[in-house]
Amino acid sequence: MGKYVGIDIGGTNIKYGLLDEKGNILHKDKIKTSSEGVEIIKNIKIIVENYKEAHDIRAVGISAPGIVEESGFMTTGGAIFDFYGVHLKNILEKELGLHVAVENDANSAALAEKWLGAGRNYKNYFTAVVGTGIGGAVMINNDIYRGAHATAGEFGFMINAPVLNGDTRLSSVSLTSSVQSGLVQRYLDGFDATMPQQDLDGEDIFQLAEAGDLRAKNVIDAFYDHLAIGIYNVLVSLDPEVVLVGGGISANQSFIQELNRRVQGLQAGHRDMKNMTLAKIVPCHFLNDAGIVGASYKAMKEDRERKLESEKQESDPVSR
Repeated sequence: MGKYVGIDIGGTNIKYGLLDEKGNILHKDKIKTSSEGVEIIKNIKIIVENYKEAHDIRAVGISAPGIVEESGFMTTGGAIFDFYGVHLKNILEKELGLHVAVENDANSAALAEKWLGAGRNYKNYFTAVVGTGIGGAVMINNDIYRGAHATAGEFGFMINAPVLNGDTRLSSVSLTSSVQSGLVQRYLDGFDATMPQQDLDGEDIFQLAEAGDLRAKNVIDAFYDHLAIGIYNVLVSLDPEVVLVGGGISANQSFIQELNRRVQGLQAGHRDMKNMTLAKIVPCHFLNDAGIVGASYKAMKEDRERKLESEKQESDPVSR
């Protein structure tokens, strides 16, 4: 039975794994992400070659940051600037000698949930990945909706706060509602610049709030409001069956409950919406493995389609 390699290229680490056709992760590991595109491709080749020594690898799936066209062309590459304007799929297929599927990281998370996670029973849903930045994916009739320029679902670019001094980016969901910018950085911004910057993460901010830190409480309050506004806008625009929220913070059940409460409060404050039904927000099933699983699923699906097409051509006398 063939195996599939899933590779999730993140800003800090490249996570990778070996999966079977049922989605079981047989092995996984991670390495640091290089800032050089050539080095990243070299490391991907080493990962795949190592798996090929002991397994029949059918295809490779890549989850990557940025705007990824269906063809595997990288319009942008997030923090990996060497991947801007690069046809990553073609490059990797030449290097690996295998079929390669390349997908945006948030779309990969949505595909993982569709295959084996919280999206299995839904045809139409929205996935928001809340982490260092904010990602989003739109699933319509069981397929990823890409839009005219492959930018559909770029939830992080949505504006959910007043624009000051013409800087739209500072008013975006990614800057107001991500764990890094919306929680950690906003907390640290309140201190004197001469003070040493603390090494904090989102969990630390919540713990500070529980310990009575007023600034942490205010930052968390604003974080919830901004994220709720962004999700509310998606709900009234797309009317999905459910909203799946991923990222490490989604494992916190109280976070999901409070986010639902904030969205319900926005609806309650709009007199014309009292009879409308808005989708619930639920946590994703997959957390750190979402990119690996989703990319592998896309690779497996494309590999099967290629195999069926090949068999059809072989059996059709007209096409031979």
